[in-house]
Amino acid sequence: MGGVAATPLLGWRTALAQAAPGKTITYGQSTRVTALDPAQGAFATYPGGYEVGYCLFDRLVDFDENLKIVPQLATAWELAPDVKSVRFTLRQGVKFQDGTPFDAAAVKFNVERLMDKERTPTNRPLWDVVAGIEVVDASTVVVRTKAAFSQILNSFAHGSGSIVSPASIAKHGEKGVAQNPVGAGPFMLESFTPGQEVVLKAFDGYWGGKPATERLAFKFIAEPATRVAALRTGSVDVVDSVPVQLVAGLKREASLEVITRPSLRPFGLVINLAAAPFDDVRVRQALNHAVPVKAIAERVFFGFARASDSPLAFDTQGYRRAGEYEYSIDKAKALLAQAGWTPGADGKMQKGGQPLKMRMLASEGLFPGDVSITEICQRAFQQLGIDAAITKIEGGAYWGELRKDRAALNFDVAIFGFNPSNASGLYHLESLFKSNADDAGKLDVWNIGRYRNARVDALLQQANETVDLARQNDLLGQVQKIVWDEAPYVWLHVNENVTAMRKGLKGVELWPIVFTIPRRASA
Repeated sequence: MGGVAATPLLGWRTALAQAAPGKTITYGQSTRVTALDPAQGAFATYPGGYEVGYCLFDRLVDFDENLKIVPQLATAWELAPDVKSVRFTLRQGVKFQDGTPFDAAAVKFNVERLMDKERTPTNRPLWDVVAGIEVVDASTVVVRTKAAFSQILNSFAHGSGSIVSPASIAKHGEKGVAQNPVGAGPFMLESFTPGQEVVLKAFDGYWGGKPATERLAFKFIAEPATRVAALRTGSVDVVDSVPVQLVAGLKREASLEVITRPSLRPFGLVINLAAAPFDDVRVRQALNHAVPVKAIAERVFFGFARASDSPLAFDTQGYRRAGEYEYSIDKAKALLAQAGWTPGADGKMQKGGQPLKMRMLASEGLFPGDVSITEICQRAFQQLGIDAAITKIEGGAYWGELRKDRAALNFDVAIFGFNPSNASGLYHLESLFKSNADDAGKLDVWNIGRYRNARVDALLQQANETVDLARQNDLLGQVQKIVWDEAPYVWLHVNENVTAMRKGLKGVELWPIVFTIPRRASA
C-alpha cells in the first residue's frame, strides 16, 4: 500500500514506569465527570471526563506530552498516497480489563460505533469522513475514508478514539457502559460516583506493565480557592486550573510545585454575523481596534496569557502570524464612520437616528476570567459609543446557548474558546470557520457566528488532501490571514494552562490541549 509509514517506538511511551506500587494519587479536578463512554457524549464533560478516559482506555495511537503521535494499541501504520485509507498493524496479546481479547474485530466494532451519528452525536468532524473499516486479519485493519483526510491519525489519538471492550457493551448495554467502562488501558474502574468522584485501580494485566501507582482518584472540586486549599492541606496531590494570581505564592511554598504550559485554546468574542450591523466587516474590525488585548493578557492574567495575532494559538500545528489590530479608539471610530455610524448628541453611536446596540453573552466560570474579560470588553465598546449589555449564563448551560438555531440566538457577541483536542490546526480552523451546511439551522461543528467564505472552504479542503506538511501549512496560513482580516471574532488572547501538585510527584503531564494527565504519575 505505499504512503507514509510509522516505525514502532520502544521508548518511554510504550510502557509505564516499573516502580513499586505506591499510594493513591488524588487529582482535584475543576470539572465534573458524569459519564465514561468515549462514544456517547465523548465522556460528557470537558476536560474532566477526557482526563479520566486517557487513564482508563488505550487508543490505536497516542499523543506524547508534546502532542506528537506515537504507537499505542497499533504498533505501526501506513497512510495511503491518496490519503483515503490507513492500514494499522495491531499489538498482539493485549487483553481488555474484563479478560477478553483486543483484536481486529474489537477495533472494527469500535470504529463502526463511532461512525454512527445517532449513537455518537459529538466530535462528528473526526468520524463523519470514515467510510468503513476492513478486517484483513486478527492483527491488521484498514480504515477507509469518503474523501482525502490527512487528519485521520489525529482522530484515532483523540479521546473519542478510545477502544472499549465489546463484551462490556454486550453486558451493560449502550447506555450502561458509560457508568461501567472497560478498556485496555493501565487503570480500570474501581468506583464511580457520577459528578463527584472516580477511582481507578491499577490493571495488573496491562500490556505495558503494571502502573507505578496503585490507584488514581479524581475528585470534583468546583471552586478554585477550595482546590488550592485542598492541595495545601494534602487532601489532594494535583489540581488544575490554578488561578494565575495565586501562582507566585504557590511557587514560594517548599512543598508544592507549579507547572505551566501555553495552551492551544485561543479566546475571543465570537460575532453573530447574521445580526446587523455586525454583518459589516468594518464594524467588526472596529470592535477589534477598541479592545486593549495586550493589557488584558498582561494585567488580568498576570502575564500568563499572550495577545492573539492569528485565529490559531501560537503552538498549534500550522500556526502562522496573521496580523495585529492596534488598540486605537480613533481607528475604531474611523471604521464605524465609514460604515455610517457617527456619534449623536449624547456621544452614542447612531445611524439614521437609531443607536448602535450590542447584546453580549458571558459564561460564568466556564473559561478563565470569562466574566471579567467580557466586562472589560463591554467598557471598551461603551467607550466607543456602543450601548453594550451583558447577559451571564451558568457554565453548564452555556454550550447549549451557543448552539441554538440562528433565529434563536440572543447575542451579538459571546465569549468563546476552542481547544483542538486532536492537536490539529486544520481541525481547529475547519471546526470554527468552515461553512455550515445550513446557516439557519444548528451548527455543524462550532461555526457559531455563521461565518461563510467559499475561498476558505476550498483552502481547507485542499489542506485535507495533502500529507505534505509544508504545503498544508501554507494553505492553513492563507486561511488564517483571510479569517483574521474578515474578523468574525474580536480576537483576544491565548492562556497558559496552570497545574499545581505536591513536590516529589513525578510523571504528571500537562498537555497544551488543556488536559492534566496523571496516567504515568508516581509518588
